[in-house]
Amino acid sequence: MFKLRKALMTASITVLGLNGCGGAELPEAETASTRQQDQGVATAIPLPVPGCPLDALDSDGDGVCDAMELFLGTSPLKRDTDGDKLDDYAESFGFGGGLDLTALGANPRRKDVFVEVDYYPGLKPTQAMLNQVITAFANAPVSNTDFSTGITLHLVVDQEIAAADADLDLNPVWTDFDVIKAKYFTAARAPYFHYRVFAKQYDGGFSSGISRGVPAHDFVVTVASFNGTELQSAGTLMHELGHNLGLRHGGNDEDNYKPNYLNIMNYEYQFYGFGIGGLNNVLDYSRVSVASFNEASVNEASAFAPAGSTTEADLAAISGLRFNGAQVTGNASGDLDFNNNGSIQAASYARDFNRNGTTNDVFPYAQNDWKALVYDGGGQIGFAGPGFDRDLGREELYFVPPEKMEPCLAGDPSQRR
Repeated sequence: MFKLRKALMTASITVLGLNGCGGAELPEAETASTRQQDQGVATAIPLPVPGCPLDALDSDGDGVCDAMELFLGTSPLKRDTDGDKLDDYAESFGFGGGLDLTALGANPRRKDVFVEVDYYPGLKPTQAMLNQVITAFANAPVSNTDFSTGITLHLVVDQEIAAADADLDLNPVWTDFDVIKAKYFTAARAPYFHYRVFAKQYDGGFSSGISRGVPAHDFVVTVASFNGTELQSAGTLMHELGHNLGLRHGGNDEDNYKPNYLNIMNYEYQFYGFGIGGLNNVLDYSRVSVASFNEASVNEASAFAPAGSTTEADLAAISGLRFNGAQVTGNASGDLDFNNNGSIQAASYARDFNRNGTTNDVFPYAQNDWKALVYDGGGQIGFAGPGFDRDLGREELYFVPPEKMEPCLAGDPSQRR
């Protein structure tokens, strides 16, 4: 991608018939090193764009002149053509100060999410585990301006936390986390990357992990507190990243265990995933819109009803469904054994799905969450460089502020060795 970018820039100068300004050489790909930098605003200055004279028209103020944007296929009227909160300049030409998003594969016409991954000794994630989450994002039903679908998730495995710094119990979690972040997370990445640490434990409990609010910039995965499996690690990584991207345990609310919410943000699926297209244990956010569901009138033959643009065929492709802690047979469209008794009952019945002691809850329409992600990291993702303003596009930074976040799904501490 880096060589392609340099070739594209050279070609663009010829096509546009313009002279480059500044003559600055683009930075080479960054290398990992121990981070001992202030976590404030990155001070790097965007480099001049070859082919864009200083007085060239730049309608959206993103540092890339209109003529170059037309050549690249980006919008001259939007600083962020693909809507991922990473500005077109950074995704097309990298950034000064040793950070080069283009060398890491950024595309201004396809959504990108960047996460730096650091880890305690002995907890380095396997590539196979990371690939489960990367694949889930690549398969997302999200349209891009380059006519592709999916989101490119960049899980950049960076450094092992030194044993002396690997606090075995982050307690209080964010106070101790910030000590690690200040040393190991480079400030230049802060406006573009989420930061995740594979740690041992936090706040003295056995939670699988926690996000620093919803949406957010930081999260911790601590399945090591109960020796979680690789699938549990992958599911938790994607679950906590989901919080970073604006998802709650009920999607757009905190009502957990909603039967019609088919998403690993729902605790029923965080450690297991779904059956999709004949594959088992597939990690996924909700890719379907499901009509409201009444606990007092459960019909196993008809299961769930589609809503919006979702079809019965879309629902039929989703199996491996779980209710009240057990996986059941059938699919989301029909013949779904909600009570796991081995047969499909003809008569409707009532059941308590969300563990609140009643059987008369009506769960509202469940949205397609892939199309509802929030990319600005609680206001920390989307920095466009000195002289450019952030445009968060919403008034409230958090749906759930950091101090209101509760520990996520706990594992079984008896599994510790």
